[in-house]
Amino acid sequence: MRLLQAIPVLAGLAAAQTVPTGVTVPEISFAGTGCTAATRVGAAVTNPTLIAVPQTVYTARSGVNGTRLVDTRLNCQVLVKVNHPAGWQMSVAKADYYGRVRLPQNSEAVSKTTYYYSGQTRNVSTQYYFDGPFDGAYFRNDRFLTTASNKLWGPCGSQTMLNVNSEVRVGPLGSGISREGYMDMYNLLHDRIIVDWRKC
Repeated sequence: MRLLQAIPVLAGLAAAQTVPTGVTVPEISFAGTGCTAATRVGAAVTNPTLIAVPQTVYTARSGVNGTRLVDTRLNCQVLVKVNHPAGWQMSVAKADYYGRVRLPQNSEAVSKTTYYYSGQTRNVSTQYYFDGPFDGAYFRNDRFLTTASNKLWGPCGSQTMLNVNSEVRVGPLGSGISREGYMDMYNLLHDRIIVDWRKC
């Protein structure tokens, strides 16, 4: 298995020293080829550094008779609306993912997540590669240092719309290979995203 970390460089986690009060998550919505479109009503947040997000599970497949190209690359985008006092910014500090990969010889699977905020053009992505043959569970950790120069902060205001777009992709298995390769991805382990806050 080969693990490559794209942008940013992930290492450790520095917690924010102060957090706002009265944070709520009024709405969480899902869309994508790997998950059913849905909108869920949120609630008040007891701990502003922990944003609860329901899990999603989906599977990318390749190398099976009748497999469509669209089945080899699936994504699920989660939009989290966060209301908070004016004058604060939030940023993702930690997100964990786990799942299962089964790949035959000469095949590859990719697990990628992109984080960004509605209304902003900048984003931050992490990407992990798995080489076949491989059959087993995996666990990946996205960590974003508070002091890192590539830390992605949301807009300064009273509402932040965080987008988390995760995808799994299974590479072509080539001719003459009848075994399937698949990758299950369980999105957002422990049903949460850890966030940092700062005054702006």
